[in-house]
Amino acid sequence: MNFLHFKDLPSGINVIAAIACYTGYNQEDSLIMNQSAIDRGLFRSVYYRVKDAEVSNKSEYQDILCIPDRSSCIGMKEEYKYAKLDKDGLCEPGSRVNGDDVIIGKVTKSDKVNIQSENTNYKHPKKDSSLTIKNQDAGVVDTVILTNNVESNKLIKVKLRCIRIPQIGDKFASRHGQKGTIGMTYRQEDMPFTIEGITPDLIVNPHAIPSRMTIGHLVECLAAKYATLTAGEADGTPFMRNVSVEDISKDLHLMKYQKFGNEVMYNGQTGQRLTIPIFIGPTFYQRLKHMVDDKFHSRPRGKLTKLTRQPQEGRSRDGGIRFGEMERDCLIAHGSARFLKEKLFECSDRYRVHICELCGLMCTANISTNTFECKRCENNNKICQVMIPYACKLLFQELMAMCIAPRLVTNQI
Repeated sequence: MNFLHFKDLPSGINVIAAIACYTGYNQEDSLIMNQSAIDRGLFRSVYYRVKDAEVSNKSEYQDILCIPDRSSCIGMKEEYKYAKLDKDGLCEPGSRVNGDDVIIGKVTKSDKVNIQSENTNYKHPKKDSSLTIKNQDAGVVDTVILTNNVESNKLIKVKLRCIRIPQIGDKFASRHGQKGTIGMTYRQEDMPFTIEGITPDLIVNPHAIPSRMTIGHLVECLAAKYATLTAGEADGTPFMRNVSVEDISKDLHLMKYQKFGNEVMYNGQTGQRLTIPIFIGPTFYQRLKHMVDDKFHSRPRGKLTKLTRQPQEGRSRDGGIRFGEMERDCLIAHGSARFLKEKLFECSDRYRVHICELCGLMCTANISTNTFECKRCENNNKICQVMIPYACKLLFQELMAMCIAPRLVTNQI
């Protein structure tokens, strides 16, 4: 700690942690946290992201920093997305930006491309190549730096700042591998309290201790409790010398505290005394980078994969949520077949094909003129419409490319 200057810039906070079952919202590896302590600034952190863009000076492709003009640019976005830009095409420090906002306005002028349309009548068009941010990058513009890179091109760096306040789903850990996510936050008046009026900032489930055998977690809490009362410093490492748990217990007992760190506590919601004493004391907890703001994802509809026409994958690409085999098994067990069909078919890659009733193969269809024809059978009448997944239709065509003809039997046998 001395060599790394860890005392000057620690990775966490000494919180008052109680090990107890309280209301059931800290089951398994979840935690209950004091909302009033969070409001006072407990575990509040600042998250920085840097976005950069290069301004090219090449003769064939020349970039210009400005607010793009709709009358002379192609490929522009909606008007409101440029609202945060200043006259120089850069966003102002201190301005709040959200998803899809433009933070660097840039226009690329090309001498090689000639485009002429109804609205534009110019020889060398300009293309909008502005830099936008995604939903997960939303925050406040901290600093904007304009400099040059090695190739003597302008380089713009925009640092975005986002204040992260702990919420349900965020992850925390002690220095002994006891990690857990917030399952519930209670106000201070709803948290249990000791006879001295001390409320815990954190409540950990007791079942996390015996199976993991993290005895150091308990030793640290006990030693920290004595150090707090004496305004001293405790060595919680395995290398502490001339000090044992028995010594700490005796010293704590001399200060009129229970020697094993337990205290009588009262239910903050009912005021009743808890039937058993609770182990409580200061413990060093750290906030981990796994935050719910970076992980939660949902979408009503969005982009599709070109090949299968099914929803794209992944949160960064605004993809759909995977409905897997085990989810399917649950719906089958519940007997909700219509809902299962909607999830796996209607909301995915529903596709209409026309099948010849004679040969069972897909045939030519022109919906606008309402004409259908199977060229193999020279059939124009006995054709039916079938709804199948697009991935299924793709599989049939790939099999046909390998001289395997899958036939759909549509007439009743």
